[in-house]
Amino acid sequence: MSQMIRVTLPDGSAREVARGTTPADIAAAIGPGLAKAALAARVDGEVCDIMRPLESDTNLALITAKDEADALELARHDFAHIMAEAVQRLFPGTQITFGPATAEGFYYDFAPTAEHGPFRDEELPLIEAEMRRIIAADKPLRREVMARDDLIARWRADGETFKAEWAAELPEGEELSVYWSGDDWMDMCRGPHLASTGKLDPAAFKLTRVSGAYWRGDQKNAQLSRIYGTAWLNKKQLDAHLLRLEEAAKRDHRRLGQELDLFHLQSEAQGSVFWHPKGYVIYRALEDYMRRAITGAGYQEIKTPQLMDVRQWEQSGHWGKYAENMFA
Repeated sequence: MSQMIRVTLPDGSAREVARGTTPADIAAAIGPGLAKAALAARVDGEVCDIMRPLESDTNLALITAKDEADALELARHDFAHIMAEAVQRLFPGTQITFGPATAEGFYYDFAPTAEHGPFRDEELPLIEAEMRRIIAADKPLRREVMARDDLIARWRADGETFKAEWAAELPEGEELSVYWSGDDWMDMCRGPHLASTGKLDPAAFKLTRVSGAYWRGDQKNAQLSRIYGTAWLNKKQLDAHLLRLEEAAKRDHRRLGQELDLFHLQSEAQGSVFWHPKGYVIYRALEDYMRRAITGAGYQEIKTPQLMDVRQWEQSGHWGKYAENMFA
């Protein structure tokens, strides 16, 4: 087998490099500026770690902060893992489950110890501070492929029952990988990740709230604590997002409903609206307009129950995604 491979760049140029060369090596060969800016790589169309060795001829594109969608996905994914590490540092015995990136940030689900109980919003600043210490340590993020039985045994030995259960159910023959944060913390993950924790801006994230969740979105399973955060590439983006939220809050329908005496909400009927006379005039006008529009367009109107057995929502997938916001 040849020890050289051909790497084709987006401009059509090609380089002959030794097998095992990483995208980081190629970025450094192009120039120090690109070496510093490169966050990850797109290898034959798939986003990969900047330190992932290249083993065959490939098309390579280096990802920087200018590739905002990819860069944000990477950063938010890393912030989720760093939050999990921070929580386990602060609250030993807490089990980790999963933590994906979202459209505006990330979340992670935890199984707290019985002694601690569910996490609370007032603990978020403490977790943020620990996350910033991990970022400041610039810990390398290193991928390792592990044998299925070894990984399951390790999770069980560490008391990570949720991770062990998930690993045991993954398809036979599927490559199982973990990512190490330094040499003292790991999580099961397909990746990709940034090269180190220090690639993140410690001022570009904020933990926002805590809620309940169920393992695998099923109310029959263990209840977990879900911590949400918002994350961006830099503080300027974070500040702009928080300002948007602040402005939206000023126009929140619940606030306007109170101020304009249109409607109110109350705990006895969560999610249901108590319409006041002025508000109901608007409601009826909109309802009449919509009914004229759909009738004129040839649609037929039906009516379904507002309350149904939870099995309906489990089957449709709504329960797993929206259970915490549904009236039950």
